[in-house]
Amino acid sequence: MHHDQDEVFIVKAGRYRFQCGDDQFDLGEGDSIFLPRRVPHSFCQLSSSGRLCYLYTPAGAMEDFFRALAQLPGPPEPQAGAALFAAHGMQVMGPPLTPP
Repeated sequence: MHHDQDEVFIVKAGRYRFQCGDDQFDLGEGDSIFLPRRVPHSFCQLSSSGRLCYLYTPAGAMEDFFRALAQLPGPPEPQAGAALFAAHGMQVMGPPLTPP
């Protein structure tokens, strides 16, 4: 969950499932979704390959998050990942959304 940013995803290729609050949406190429700040959300890829474009507003803290993430030697352990999210105004709310 983002405390201070709204988020928009645009599906460029593939299929994805998004959850926003209690609602789920399946999206394909050309579809988009708005995910408001302070509403828990998640997504997973349903197709074997895919491509997303995503936007954050305001973007500053997210730009800092991606810079910090790029400095890591690999994916962070869950506790370190949660700390990195928290340091950039996000909160891990629960298990990830998984494909059916």
